[in-house]
Amino acid sequence: MYHGNDQSWQQQPLKMSEETIKQLGKRINEHTQKHQISEFSVIMHGGEPLLGGLEYLKNFQEIISQNVTDVKLRFGIQTNGILLNNEIFDFCVANNITIGLSMDGYKEANDLHRLDHQGKSSFSGLEKALEFLTSAQGRNIWAGFLCVIDLHNDPEKVYSYLSQYNPPSIEFLLPLNHHSLRPFGKEKSLDVTPYADWLLKVFNIWYYQKSQTIRIRKFEEIISLMLGLQGNSEEWGLRPVDFAVIETNGDIEAVDSLKVTYPEATKLGMNIFSNSFDDIFDSPKVIERQEKWQYLSITCQECNLVKVCGGGYLPHRYSQENQFQNPSVYCSDLKKIITTIRQEVIKNLETKKRQNFVSVN
Repeated sequence: MYHGNDQSWQQQPLKMSEETIKQLGKRINEHTQKHQISEFSVIMHGGEPLLGGLEYLKNFQEIISQNVTDVKLRFGIQTNGILLNNEIFDFCVANNITIGLSMDGYKEANDLHRLDHQGKSSFSGLEKALEFLTSAQGRNIWAGFLCVIDLHNDPEKVYSYLSQYNPPSIEFLLPLNHHSLRPFGKEKSLDVTPYADWLLKVFNIWYYQKSQTIRIRKFEEIISLMLGLQGNSEEWGLRPVDFAVIETNGDIEAVDSLKVTYPEATKLGMNIFSNSFDDIFDSPKVIERQEKWQYLSITCQECNLVKVCGGGYLPHRYSQENQFQNPSVYCSDLKKIITTIRQEVIKNLETKKRQNFVSVN
């Protein structure tokens, strides 16, 4: 994302000032009181949120908490883990701050894209972070892995490596590509399905494991939506978006993954010092994400899988010619994933039905 078309992050402060943090707390309080919201999540994303160090983290959590009343606040951090140390870990445990770890698998897989500023492997730092998170205390705050798919990496080996730590969840992310920046493996044709093939190798292991302790959100979302249940992810289904991004200068923005599309794609022209969170629903960019169906391409609206895929993740639909009025650049992969998982779920249900019939008789 930081190599995408939108480079506005370079003009942002490295971290929020105390004044901005306080104002963020006030806006959260205003919003939760007005809408009678009893729980609210604040996730520190990056970049790398631990660059501010322990004192900044303490300050952030304390100032937000002081300015929000009668609401259960849930704090979380998404980190590459390299800067996680004893002091930060102990603080997170004491304050129930969840930690998600960004990691792409075994050493060779992780080193493809996650080197430090000197070009050296960050893997030893990640394994140190895993020692914290897999401890008895760490498991209480560990949110799981966030893993970006790379076709160069063996999917079965990636899953085997990550699952050995028994994380609560693994989120496999499709690379942030679109029609004007095609994904690796789909440069010549969008009909091929290398990402579906990669994910389905993982699914076939995960779905038929006897002990199902690891949640893989992609697969769970697909199964839930196929069964007519409500989805919980912006990537799947037609559910309205329920979060906003607050930049370090206080700007209120659309989902930051849109930065890979075009300059200022995330900009709403709003800031927490002059706008409430309710104001964002007047922005055309947010309306498009709230009322997904009417902004989908005709191809997507006429497809019988749209209630599951939701037309694909918004950044994946972008092209310079049609903006977001396209099916996902991963459309063929999504179709194959959904139809294959549906077949497996139906087959599994029929098998269980037969087994139950035999046992009853």
